[in-house]
Amino acid sequence: MRFSREIISTFATVVTAIAALMLAPASGLADHKFPRNLSANGPWKTNLQWITAPLNRGFKVDDRGRTLAVDQAGVPALITADAGLRAYFQWAPTDDGTIRYFDHIAFSDLVEDGWTEPQIVTFDADFSQRDQHLYPFDPTVVRLEDARYRMYFTRNNSASRPPKRDFSLSSAISDDGLHFRLEDGDRLKLEDGPINDCAVIFFNGLWHLISPDHSNIGVAYYATSQDGLFFERQDNLFFDGGAWLGNMVENEGTVYFFGTGFTLKTTDFSHWQLVDRNRFADAGVAVFDGQIHMLSVGR
Repeated sequence: MRFSREIISTFATVVTAIAALMLAPASGLADHKFPRNLSANGPWKTNLQWITAPLNRGFKVDDRGRTLAVDQAGVPALITADAGLRAYFQWAPTDDGTIRYFDHIAFSDLVEDGWTEPQIVTFDADFSQRDQHLYPFDPTVVRLEDARYRMYFTRNNSASRPPKRDFSLSSAISDDGLHFRLEDGDRLKLEDGPINDCAVIFFNGLWHLISPDHSNIGVAYYATSQDGLFFERQDNLFFDGGAWLGNMVENEGTVYFFGTGFTLKTTDFSHWQLVDRNRFADAGVAVFDGQIHMLSVGR
């Protein structure tokens, strides 16, 4: 498949931005240490940009008209919470008043056409000293039938220096979306390499998990689960011209995947159709109040 120079240039730009975010030492370890060089690339250089679109455009979202939602943040996930629309994300503030929250997971609510100041979530574990590397990162949050919140996240299982990318996917549960309790074990761990940046959705009686293969653009790991805890790996997914780095949303029996460089749709997770070539990076997406809401990572 051939693409225009504009599409190739756009995709290269967003992949470069995400690569810079992923490879920043502070982001990978979530050790909450102040960055040594603020002029270098890192999560403190990115922000979350808010875009809305009507549903009648077939889930094609125009990236013009972006507004700033949260500064110094990345890896967004959007869900419908009790108060309305909520965004969870990795937060990396560097000012004196909030530096203690550097590289924590936080959330912000949409209130009267604006986003509230970030509030960090808590976990029932002590991640200080030797367990700093175990702090969750790359959050994806879903609502369960009983209204509880489940957060899927990446965990670094190695405390080695220099850092070793021994990543697996784990989860935590919460009654209020603020205080989370870690759930035992891994949701998914690969035998032959790291896995991170997952997206999860419940559809047609199963939980579906997609995570990009960062070493092979266009390839994704795919797994399913009946209970959202024990995932069984399925055949990898492939679609050219983009990365499976983003999030999913369901609307009227169709699942839409907003990735980095493409938007896809499916009804069975085996056959995917192109909806649009997008300019978004690691976007969070939700349908709320008759509109598509998206948070895309920008600079």
